[in-house]
Amino acid sequence: MKFYCPIINITVSSHSAVRLINKAIFIALVTLVVGCSSGQVKPRIEANVKSEVIEIPAQAAVDFKKAIDLLNNDKLSNAENAFKKMTKFYPQLAGPYANLGVIYSRQGKWAEAKETLISGSHKNPKNIKILNQLGLVYRKNGEFSNAEKSYLAAISAQPNNGAAYLNIGILYDIYMGRFAKASGYYQKYQAMQVKPDRKVAGWIVDINRRAGIKTQIASEAGS
Repeated sequence: MKFYCPIINITVSSHSAVRLINKAIFIALVTLVVGCSSGQVKPRIEANVKSEVIEIPAQAAVDFKKAIDLLNNDKLSNAENAFKKMTKFYPQLAGPYANLGVIYSRQGKWAEAKETLISGSHKNPKNIKILNQLGLVYRKNGEFSNAEKSYLAAISAQPNNGAAYLNIGILYDIYMGRFAKASGYYQKYQAMQVKPDRKVAGWIVDINRRAGIKTQIASEAGS
């Protein structure tokens, strides 16, 4: 299996170069958690049936939980069918579209994922799961400007959503070369954690060194 590691056009020491490669490989593996249908440990998806936007029918909540169980048990075809039925019976709900986007992403069907997530965003433009997943799909397609807009929209919709800060930090760091912005979002992500993420702390130290940024870093960064 090949990993695509973006080349950063900057002169670095051999130690920094190794850290850059390791970071790119780590990010590639994180992406594969979404993109692969087997051989990877996938995060469990919670069946969130609450909404501040619209009232969710009782039967829709039951159907949604069943579909989520199928997805968490890696029964992607059955889960896809279940969520598709929900888009027909409950077209006002964004959740089924969000999870269809996850399924298509895991299957590497990026065009289908993009189309489905955009449809879902029309149902609820502030759905965090859709915005974060759409950002991933845009990034995978090389549409970095659109990925940036999607992650920023997620942050605007839910300022305490740590995943969006980490995602846009990775986007700025690895894919867009906007190191000062990447450092800022990494640090905001760290501030939201109960315990600082050691790997991200290392990224902050590395990116600040490369970009010549003087910033106070969490004490775990150098350990």
